[in-house]
Amino acid sequence: MKTIKDYIEELREKYRIESYYKAMQFLDMDRQAWTTIQKGSGISEKNAIRLAQALQIDPIEIMAVSNALKAGNNEIRDIWLKLAKEKEECRKNVAV
Repeated sequence: MKTIKDYIEELREKYRIESYYKAMQFLDMDRQAWTTIQKGSGISEKNAIRLAQALQIDPIEIMAVSNALKAGNNEIRDIWLKLAKEKEECRKNVAV
């Protein structure tokens, strides 16, 4: 499963950002947001939108991953993961 950290890594590669700390600054996210991301938790909607805009992708993809990470049960998690995967596949197909 893709995590928010994977999207941050994608951002770092795209913009050649040296560190996670500088990536957070680039996105205007606070340190607490990075701590939450490192723990494997989700991300706020505001920060998901910022990250998606920087990556030029649909914010729903990142929000779906975030909600999957926050989900209280497997059924809900699987629904969010399916949506995230659909969005990611759609993005990859457009890029080809």
